[in-house]
Amino acid sequence: MKTGARGGSLRILSDSELERIHKAALSLLEDPGILTDSDLILDICRKGGASVNREKRTIHISSDIVDAAIKSAPSSFVLHGRNDPDMDMLLEVGRVYYGMGGTSEPFFWDYDLSRPRQPTKQDMINSTRVGHALPNIDWVQTICMSGDQPTHQIFFHDFDAIFRNTTKPSVITILERPFTQHLLGLAAAASGGEDELLHRPSVMGILTPISPLKIVKMHEGIIDAVQAGVPILYAPGPLMGATSPATVAGTTVLTIAEVLFGLVLTQMIKPGAPVVLKPDTDVFDMRTTQVTYDSPEQNLGKVAVIQLAHLYDLPVYGMGGGVEGKTPDAEAASEAMMGMLLNGLAGMTMSQSLGTLCFGLYGSQEFVVICDEIAHMIKRVLEGIAITDDTLAVDLIREVGHKGDFLQTDHTVKYFRKEMYFPTLFRRQTIEQWINAGAKMGHQVAHDRVLEILEKAGPVELLPGADAEMERALRKACEWAEANARAG
Repeated sequence: MKTGARGGSLRILSDSELERIHKAALSLLEDPGILTDSDLILDICRKGGASVNREKRTIHISSDIVDAAIKSAPSSFVLHGRNDPDMDMLLEVGRVYYGMGGTSEPFFWDYDLSRPRQPTKQDMINSTRVGHALPNIDWVQTICMSGDQPTHQIFFHDFDAIFRNTTKPSVITILERPFTQHLLGLAAAASGGEDELLHRPSVMGILTPISPLKIVKMHEGIIDAVQAGVPILYAPGPLMGATSPATVAGTTVLTIAEVLFGLVLTQMIKPGAPVVLKPDTDVFDMRTTQVTYDSPEQNLGKVAVIQLAHLYDLPVYGMGGGVEGKTPDAEAASEAMMGMLLNGLAGMTMSQSLGTLCFGLYGSQEFVVICDEIAHMIKRVLEGIAITDDTLAVDLIREVGHKGDFLQTDHTVKYFRKEMYFPTLFRRQTIEQWINAGAKMGHQVAHDRVLEILEKAGPVELLPGADAEMERALRKACEWAEANARAG
């Protein structure tokens, strides 16, 4: 099992400031509350003790209900590898992991063409295999989509590609109940059955409500996901200046209020159900109308919500390696480093979007490889400095004295592999060595690594009978998607 690097030393808010934000968020849950068009969600909240106004279709949550939900949700649980215990992840406050991709991006960065293009299912397969092979990618999501498949079937083909080509955990999308049920069926087939998925969940379900302060009928699939044992990512995404206040503090208050409602709803459906908070603090750029992926104020908001998640003693998930850069170049790498490092230092449990470019429009296999190396560096930083009599090495320094060296000492042999970071992608070459090796830029070296992985990679081994079950689940899902499209 992976236990993650240790983060959480970075704090930007005082305890009193955290308390002010928390109380402000609680006040919003009471007034104006959460608006919904779902009778089912209204019923669940009423039975759970919330005040429900059916005429206005609003849900009003007291602070006592929120406190009970925080205590009910597990502070620690395991997100499992798919039939692969080596890929299990212990999720709890202070542990840090990094994941490839996010949602199904509409384009794909083609290295040979040097431009984005429409992706195919084979791109999905190859990208998943790259993510599976990289040692610092702890879970795998999409960095493109199966764009050559029928429109209404794309999501199902995306996850068919993921489940067949990695045993690392993943994140599925929660929408309306039939859609979610079919996606859960595919996940169960890959896992070895519904009982296996229930007791060893290898996917989390992400739900994105509408800001400000709304959840709609389309999100009723959360009920099926919770009952299937799938941990919930309730992921509000208010846009600073557009669907939330134009201040970091105000956006933080709103997203915390929304994510706390998601926590409450999950616990009302099934007390003790695992939840990972996903309170995004996205920014609406007033000059370009783009949603930022790695702006300084967005990163400040992320550090703030991480601190609040730590206050609640619950794991937290958010943007990490997703960037605004258009190619896997120095701009993209610098943006990724800032987001990933700040997240790690602050203690973000799960940092997503490694490999994602251009505000989430497309991903790049080469950039995933670069982000894997960045994660490798950050994990060494998070290990910190070990202070013991042996590592301080005072007696050794005296013994070596003024004229000796440390190269041949037993102490150096003992420690150099533990203490020193050795890059796997970036190169420590002299200029002459670099020129003789082809004078390749970093993205070219990353592309060579992609080709090396794909030359050897193939589908992962499935459990006996899983292939046929997955084919059956995919066919049923696609048939439902087409029938639903015709009916709509």
